[in-house]
Amino acid sequence: MICFVLNNKKKFIINSKILLLIIFYYHLISISLYGNVECNKKSEKIFFRKKKQNMYRNNSKNYFQFLNQKLFFKEQIECIIEKAKNYMYTPYRYGGNNTKTGIDCSALIKNIFASYHIFLPRISYNQAQKGFFVPKNKIKKGDLLFFSTGISKKINHVGMVIHTSNKNISFIHASTSNGVIISQLYKKYWNHKFIMARRIFSSSE
Repeated sequence: MICFVLNNKKKFIINSKILLLIIFYYHLISISLYGNVECNKKSEKIFFRKKKQNMYRNNSKNYFQFLNQKLFFKEQIECIIEKAKNYMYTPYRYGGNNTKTGIDCSALIKNIFASYHIFLPRISYNQAQKGFFVPKNKIKKGDLLFFSTGISKKINHVGMVIHTSNKNISFIHASTSNGVIISQLYKKYWNHKFIMARRIFSSSE
């Protein structure tokens, strides 16, 4: 038996077995609470580690998807350029639409892109409203070049870029005098008539 005295007034007598039980349960509860705290900390660490890993994994996945998409568009542009070259030396005919009887500039561009399920308007002026504007120093393969060959500044001619370099930009188009040929943008005539460039392929960067 164990006896406790408080302020010399009250006495508490506790059986030693009961005291041992109280101490035992007190330690048991303390260990349980401490263990839960430690487990929670470990769980939080694991959670944030997995979150970080998933973030890196998702970033890597998005990056490779971007590369694949970029590669796809580059390959598609190359295919369209090769398709355009099949029209080389086709005679020019206003309103024409094929290699046998002749073709005009906007029909050439429309037919080339349509063969890859990219549908553009029939008239060059309307084609110039598709895609998005490209500064002259950012022009790349597959971009469309628009010109005004008349007295007014209204767009009436179009060609497609097939090659770029520091010195010049080559484009294929249906010329009224020579049919489908390749010309240079920085030649005096075409540079003077140039209005703007448009990009149809949004991922051709």
